[in-house]
Amino acid sequence: MTLPIAVALRRYAFGFVNSHDFTVCRELMTVDYGLHMGDTVLTGRDDAYIPAVRHQMEQFPDLGFEIHELITDGEYAALHFSEHGTHTDRGRAAWPGVSIYRFDGERLAECWVEQDHYSRRRQLAEGAPAPMPRPALAPFSGHEGKADDASVAATRSWLGEVTQWPPPNLRPDPGPYGDVAVRLTAPRVTANVVVGEGGRAAFHATVTGAYAGGLPEYPDPGLAVRMDVGGFVSVVADAVGDGWVVTNRVAVQRQLRRAAGE
Repeated sequence: MTLPIAVALRRYAFGFVNSHDFTVCRELMTVDYGLHMGDTVLTGRDDAYIPAVRHQMEQFPDLGFEIHELITDGEYAALHFSEHGTHTDRGRAAWPGVSIYRFDGERLAECWVEQDHYSRRRQLAEGAPAPMPRPALAPFSGHEGKADDASVAATRSWLGEVTQWPPPNLRPDPGPYGDVAVRLTAPRVTANVVVGEGGRAAFHATVTGAYAGGLPEYPDPGLAVRMDVGGFVSVVADAVGDGWVVTNRVAVQRQLRRAAGE
């Protein structure tokens, strides 16, 4: 039996995003659907969320969506996904993301998401689309709907104890521009949502700290910045192992640009 949240996400992927069918979107999501991305919160399916997605689909008329991993406890589900498409006048690109959805038993009600828009911008500027991992094999099947409380607790504890960003066991922004990693000193990490299944955990978190470099156009350290992130980690014997994370580097660029008076 496929869990109801997985059924909803299958329709989300194929019936809505890949088909660009907003009728399906209205059937899948609550009227007060909320989206959290960076410091932006969109509240309202029809007045806020749909216009934002429609704008992106107008920029990328052939926008496509792939799922590379899905974990769920039945109420929350996390996706490692990628989007790809041809911009109306700037070429092609493919970029990864992490999204976590809350399901109210009938519809998708809330989402926390980060996408690697820094990589997308670089690809469009340089004319070199990035390769993405293979799609997951039957990602909607095989879930029991059981919360992995131990993995969730271990991940929350680990995030709260991070002393440097990025942490040594977390690979930031996999892909051709992963070497451009925002570094923060004295980071404070706030876990916004964590979901676990079968020794895997996914999280969305807000990281604040002093900028310590990483973006080549902004080498000067010291400014206090905020960066929202989404990632996946493996958890073994209640300890967080290796993982990877998508970081909102574009938001950090924006903060540094404002501070520089640009």
